[in-house]
Amino acid sequence: MNNRYDVLDIFKLIAAIFVVGIHIWPLPNPESNIVLFLGIGRFAVPFFLLTSGFLVHKKLMTLPSLAERKQYTWHYLKRLFKFYLAWWLLYLWLIPLDWSGHFRFKGEHGLRLVWSLFKKYILNFFTGSTFQGSWYISATILGGIIVFVLLNRLNVLSQTAIGTIWLAILLIVLLKGKNIPMVMTTLKHIPNFLPAESFLVAVPFLIFGRFIAEYEGFFRRIPILLLTVSIMLIQLLTVKEVFHWRAAGTTLSTEQFIFVDLLAVSVLLLAINVAVRQITIPCSNDIRRLSSFVYMGQFGLIVLTAILHNRFAINMSGWTKFSLVLTALILLFSLSYALQKNTRLKLIRYLW
Repeated sequence: MNNRYDVLDIFKLIAAIFVVGIHIWPLPNPESNIVLFLGIGRFAVPFFLLTSGFLVHKKLMTLPSLAERKQYTWHYLKRLFKFYLAWWLLYLWLIPLDWSGHFRFKGEHGLRLVWSLFKKYILNFFTGSTFQGSWYISATILGGIIVFVLLNRLNVLSQTAIGTIWLAILLIVLLKGKNIPMVMTTLKHIPNFLPAESFLVAVPFLIFGRFIAEYEGFFRRIPILLLTVSIMLIQLLTVKEVFHWRAAGTTLSTEQFIFVDLLAVSVLLLAINVAVRQITIPCSNDIRRLSSFVYMGQFGLIVLTAILHNRFAINMSGWTKFSLVLTALILLFSLSYALQKNTRLKLIRYLW
């Protein structure tokens, strides 16, 4: 059996490209964007989190002693924080800007401005995003501490029970929250906290990733035809669910849906399937690095296109912007990958 998960790296790159589409809306028809990106494409973040939980647990299963498992866990979390910090430093200019490229604290002065900047640059690590899209990384770090450190004494089945209840409550809050007075009152007292963009999302999916890794021997033998048909069916149900909740008017967020989460699980199961594992891709490590770079690098480029529009009245279609951003990301990754081979520039490797 091939010990690598090469196809998993391909799926991660596809998921990262979907995230770019979510933020750009490249298709000319709004409903097409809703179906492909705000619907099906939402599988990306749950898939990333599931993959992290799966791969970390797979590694922990190979370590015989508790001390080694603790050492690896903290090594993983520290490496992830360095990844976050590298992009945070690169995006110092981006943090005070909104998606349209405008200064988000216009009209604030003195201590109020200092406090707003402090919250945005530092405190939002715990409650949402510092720079655009960073919430996923900080959520993975905080969720990893909860799952792999604080809950580590619990066995995988106990964690899975907690994760299931956790996700059920989270989905109720996100999808029906506007009809729940207690939820709305609580959020009024923590206005900068976005439940859909926090560690609350990371915890259950990291747990489910562990569960799949623990019982991989069973899951990898699910017939590939069954998985393929299931993924196709779930995509159709995802589209129906997206339009249902958009019409309901009760959602706090459209970033998490029931069938989207099932789609993410199904894609991971397909990637670890015994038949799919036979596929080897020589450059899969580079593809994995590229997927990380695409996810994080897109935010600065998207805002730069908005700044170009504001300053120079440069207009471009969504598809043109999508194509240019992806092309620029590939070129920048290639350049960065070449530069990091220089010992003086080796810190560049923290960008993936």
